[in-house]
Amino acid sequence: MIQKEYAICIINKKDDIMQNSIYSQYLSNDRLSDLFGLALLRDVVLPDLMGDDVNNILYFEGKKLARRFPLANQSDEITFFEQAKFGHLEQVKTTTKQVVWLLSGIEVEPRLKQPESFMLEAGFLAQQVEQQLGFIAEAEVKKEKHGIEITVHVDPKDLLEAEEVDPQTLTIINPSEN
Repeated sequence: MIQKEYAICIINKKDDIMQNSIYSQYLSNDRLSDLFGLALLRDVVLPDLMGDDVNNILYFEGKKLARRFPLANQSDEITFFEQAKFGHLEQVKTTTKQVVWLLSGIEVEPRLKQPESFMLEAGFLAQQVEQQLGFIAEAEVKKEKHGIEITVHVDPKDLLEAEEVDPQTLTIINPSEN
């Protein structure tokens, strides 16, 4: 006799409504329809897998992703964000203690009401700044009128150990130049 195992999935009405909302939001708009698969993974699958810790996990995964894809400079970060479909990244302000970015674009618009959903991007930028400047860096996100502001705070007194800085950076591929 073959024993069958069944997974029991309990979905409450709120989850059902949210998923229907994601579906209609992305597929009823021609500009967003190409992003539907990413939205399913980010907004449905990952929260299911990670539970209440999803934003913290994504922040640290963003930092890990930046270590896997170290970039040489801010111009490369802007290009990488476009290529990864994270959105349009624009540097707003730089001081010795912080770098402020504005993330906007079609990829960002559907999530503007949930700035905490940008923790992957925030972690990625924090780690890039940390690697480029050689100082410990952390980021925070805030909703702005035209996008998400990601502020990377740098502590110039908290130097990274020499072995923590990897001089190898990713060479950005620009398809328009090929």
